[in-house]
Amino acid sequence: MGTQVKEAVINSLLKEFTVRDVSQLIKDSLITEILARLSDFSSEVRHFETKYHKRFYQFRKEYEANEEDFKKYDDLMAWEFALQGKKYWEKKLKEAKRVL
Repeated sequence: MGTQVKEAVINSLLKEFTVRDVSQLIKDSLITEILARLSDFSSEVRHFETKYHKRFYQFRKEYEANEEDFKKYDDLMAWEFALQGKKYWEKKLKEAKRVL
């Protein structure tokens, strides 16, 4: 199949999805992927906030003031990772919206 034929087929398919061009599809796909990752990390953060009825920094402060608890330590590490991931993808979303 020649290049022109491939482009014609792709353009025809893009019209079915009301997409102007391939670059717009790529931009939309990137934003969608970033939002999906951000949603995953945000859900994880909310899970821990609901479980412990407090924010991460308050939980960490209380954890550090008490005797070691391995279950809470595991949650602390997972919560911190989720919070870092959320912040990372929020930053990437801002960057993407700025340049796309």
